[in-house]
Amino acid sequence: MSTADISVSDNAERSRYEAHILDPESGERQLAGVLVYEDADGDGGSRTLLHTVVWQEHSGHGIGGRLAETAFADARERGTKIVPVCTFVLAWLERHPEQHELVA
Repeated sequence: MSTADISVSDNAERSRYEAHILDPESGERQLAGVLVYEDADGDGGSRTLLHTVVWQEHSGHGIGGRLAETAFADARERGTKIVPVCTFVLAWLERHPEQHELVA
C-alpha cells in the first residue's frame, strides 16, 4: 500500500479525522484509523489532538502520519492552533519541525 491509497477526511460530527484505504478485493474504502480531537469551546482558535488509533492490520503504512498531516493542514487552512496531547502526534512533531508554528 502506498500513501496515495490513503484518504483522510474530517468527520466533524464524531470529532475525528478518519483514514480510509481501498480494499483491493472489494474495491471499497474501509476505515483504517482515526485521530480524535476536541475543539476549544468559544475561542475558535485551537483544536486538541487527543488520540490516534490505526487498526493493527494497517500499522506501519503511514496512516498515522497522514492523519497528523491532515490535522495540521486543516489547522493551517482554518487559521487555528493545535494542542498536541496524543503521544503519536508529539512524536510526529519531532520529525516535522515545520509544523511547530501551529502548536498552541
